[in-house]
Amino acid sequence: AKLDLSQGDCIDCFACVRVCPTGIDIRNGTQLECVNCTACIDACDDIMTKISKPLGLIRIDSEENIATGKKNKFNWRVAAYSAVLVLLLCFLGFLVASRTDVDATVLRTPGQIYQTLPDGRIANLYSIKLANKTRRDVPLTIKLEDLEGEVQVIGNKLTVAGESYYQSPFFIKINADQLSKRKTKIRIGVYQGHKRIEVAETTFMAPR
Repeated sequence: AKLDLSQGDCIDCFACVRVCPTGIDIRNGTQLECVNCTACIDACDDIMTKISKPLGLIRIDSEENIATGKKNKFNWRVAAYSAVLVLLLCFLGFLVASRTDVDATVLRTPGQIYQTLPDGRIANLYSIKLANKTRRDVPLTIKLEDLEGEVQVIGNKLTVAGESYYQSPFFIKINADQLSKRKTKIRIGVYQGHKRIEVAETTFMAPR
């Protein structure tokens, strides 16, 4: 019997049809019902191996490559896409590595200017808002970065429960001889143990 060369290497085993979850015949070309599960590719390659025929009778390829017999090559477009993907992965890795466990925001308490204490020091009232992004409790401390002074947290110590928000008022007390003007820029550091995790800038008010 003569071979029907128009069918190529296909032997009408229907293995590709039997394994298709949507019941289509992929030999008729790309169809809307195809879910790209590639089960037909594996089934066809298995049959081609058994009859010693080249693999890839059913494959994912472009019409141009099928018509010309060319295979996909590493070209400039693939290189550009790969480079962009690598850069995005590096950027994502940097964001994950530089991510802090706790976010902190320090604000002056609205309506409060300053208080002159009996010992001559000047006190300002602030509020700190903390967001713990971990699942464990995180104890924190607040320190002045530029000037000598006292930080007094009102209530309990700053311990933020896991995956929660916490807000607490606190006083900063500074000797008057360190304050030469009515408004002084100060930097407040938020520490987790000995590690500084956040620095906030704010204004300290004092008498003229």
